[in-house]
Amino acid sequence: MSGLSDYSLVWFLHGDSRVGAILIPRNNRLMYIHSYQSYVWNNMVSQRIEEYGLKPVPGDLVLKGATATYIEEEDVNNYSIHDVVMPLPGFDVIYPKHKISEAYREMLTADNLDIDNMRHKIRDYSLSGAYRKIIIRPQNVSWEVVAYDDPKIPLFNTDVDNLEGKPPPVFASEGKYRALKMEFSLPPSTYATMAIREVLKMDTSIKKQTQLNTTWLR
Repeated sequence: MSGLSDYSLVWFLHGDSRVGAILIPRNNRLMYIHSYQSYVWNNMVSQRIEEYGLKPVPGDLVLKGATATYIEEEDVNNYSIHDVVMPLPGFDVIYPKHKISEAYREMLTADNLDIDNMRHKIRDYSLSGAYRKIIIRPQNVSWEVVAYDDPKIPLFNTDVDNLEGKPPPVFASEGKYRALKMEFSLPPSTYATMAIREVLKMDTSIKKQTQLNTTWLR
């Protein structure tokens, strides 16, 4: 077991009395913090696109190497929306020079956080921040439509299957069902589920997917 320094003690209160406590491992604690940063980022990107659309505007941020710089009026035509980045909140980032900067401040203030002081005496809670592109174009894209009859058979090999030397699935030229198989590459901190949602224009929520699986396997 790791040392107690890798855990946080959280007390449960009833009135002014302590009625219980749990230890939260450091990795779980950091997951909550990073999830909050992503939550803020997602909201800010939604507002940025709603406000300015899918084109660069003066005051947006782009990366030059690892350094974020502002897009100036005279340079706006030198960039595309795929160049624009937005910051995860922290003490070592800058914010856009347009309305979205104030939106960051308002959201953090509503959660009792000071955007101008993201350092904390406890190192794990001291957020440095980072930058992410607001739109990512998948690479190495390929796709095919396959036909099959049994909805319960695998339609592709897993990495384990390949390591074990299992042959790939064989599909019929015609079948009761059809499936779209896609392959593509994405960088870290991006999600294949979101790319698929944009292609298929389908709801990817847990509730919707559960309904689809329940209907499909009846």
